[in-house]
Amino acid sequence: MLGTAFNKEAHNESEFVGHAPCNQCGSKDNAAIYSDGHTYCFGCRHYEPADEEKAVEPAKTEKRSNALIEGYYTALKTRGITEETCRKFDYQVTDNFRGRPQQIANYRNNEGLVVAQKIRDADKNFSILGDAVHMVLFGQHLWSGGKKLVVTEGEIDCMSVSQVQGNKFATVSLGQGATSGKKSLIAAWDFLNLFEEIILMFDQDEAGQKAALECAEALPIGKVKIAKLPHKDASECLQKGEGKAIIDAIWQAKVWRPDGIVSAREIMDEILNGEDEEATASYPYPRLNEMTCGIRDGLVTICAGTGAGKSTFVKEIAYDLHRQGHKVGMIMLEEKNHITLRSLLGIHLNKNIVKDETLVTKDHLDETVDEIFTEENMPQIYKDGGVNSIDSVINNIQYMVKGFGCKYIFLDPISVLVAGATGHTHDERRLIDSIIVTLSGLVQELGICLFLVSHLSRPQGKGHEDGGVVRISELRGSSSIAMLSDFCIALQKSEDDPHADIREIVLLKNRFTGETGTCDTLQYHREESRLIEAASKF
Repeated sequence: MLGTAFNKEAHNESEFVGHAPCNQCGSKDNAAIYSDGHTYCFGCRHYEPADEEKAVEPAKTEKRSNALIEGYYTALKTRGITEETCRKFDYQVTDNFRGRPQQIANYRNNEGLVVAQKIRDADKNFSILGDAVHMVLFGQHLWSGGKKLVVTEGEIDCMSVSQVQGNKFATVSLGQGATSGKKSLIAAWDFLNLFEEIILMFDQDEAGQKAALECAEALPIGKVKIAKLPHKDASECLQKGEGKAIIDAIWQAKVWRPDGIVSAREIMDEILNGEDEEATASYPYPRLNEMTCGIRDGLVTICAGTGAGKSTFVKEIAYDLHRQGHKVGMIMLEEKNHITLRSLLGIHLNKNIVKDETLVTKDHLDETVDEIFTEENMPQIYKDGGVNSIDSVINNIQYMVKGFGCKYIFLDPISVLVAGATGHTHDERRLIDSIIVTLSGLVQELGICLFLVSHLSRPQGKGHEDGGVVRISELRGSSSIAMLSDFCIALQKSEDDPHADIREIVLLKNRFTGETGTCDTLQYHREESRLIEAASKF
């Protein structure tokens, strides 16, 4: 990379247009051109930023004529692909386009209509005609669900895999290459869920295997397998007469899991020496602390109905952790920074200085800041007014952890991240799935405890605001939240008197001991804006 830093956000938001030679390493086709004009080489990783004069609209390089081209079906002899296979997948050739022979991969939309064409010449130069935005996976129109689905990087690989199976079993490929694979597969979420197994058969080089792992992280948990081939890709296997190797790779594909698997022997020393995971801190609520055996690394989801006091609850925990001497980071996406800070100071003073600033003088407030905050232990607060995207939040979490040593991070609420992704075509459930998988992996990577606030879906019958019982199945938007959370803690209003300032802590999930149920009874003190154990006093 020369001089200019790689702009990941711009790269992810733009669309692939075609391949080009790399100005850095001299490769003929490793550089990819994107719709905003920037290029990126997947050989030497050279990045050239967008230039307004180079920018083009996605898939409109040939839209001056606003027409797709006509081709004909024939066998691809050098690839070992029969005419029958080409007809099935609607893969054609033309003798003279742009002055030379080309291959044409016809792409459809969700209605099965051909809306775009991927054009490829003998030098592997690619471009797209038509509407690239609404392209689905290549071959997707042929299948309606089943046991296994094989996903390859390119169309030739897709047809190779299908042909060795008699063109009878579901096979698709990515429309815009492995680098955009994650985005393409998330967009095809509903289609992918029609299959019991999703087998990623990407190129066996470093770039292909990296892309396979990135795609696996975004797909339905428990369904994904990654296949290994003896040669670079499925096409090379077919050309070498090793079709059986492709079939073997499908059946021998290994299940991918987000948390990985280790054998008992690998951790035997830890078991024998008693080096088990220990709690790193405690909750301010005794029964909750007893049932969870304290706070430990992992993902802790906090949920409650509207107006139950979720934000107050997490601030009580954050304040208590800080007073225990732990470093905390707070990403409170629905409030201003000064509100978060005043809330923490108000907890210490037992005064609602968010509602009434006159309850404390400026001098007293300054003294309180000096009393509870030090240079060595200062809560890190996410700057309000920033971009509330998952990438931005991840970057800030990493900075809080690696730059300031924060062990406990609070993210309140996840729904703002979903709302910040409204430019995407996929729905809330898919977005939450992707976000939760990403956050779960980040927690494991950094070795932290992440407290995540989630809203609830409206239940049938009595609403949560009226004292309705909170159930883990009511976590809003996605079952992945419950599945990947290590602990799930609900704050519930009184069934008998939902308008009273009484809250029950209910432990809905406890991965450490399995013990669940009602924990502590809390009292909300309105004048002080405190949520403490009902039997406790200030």
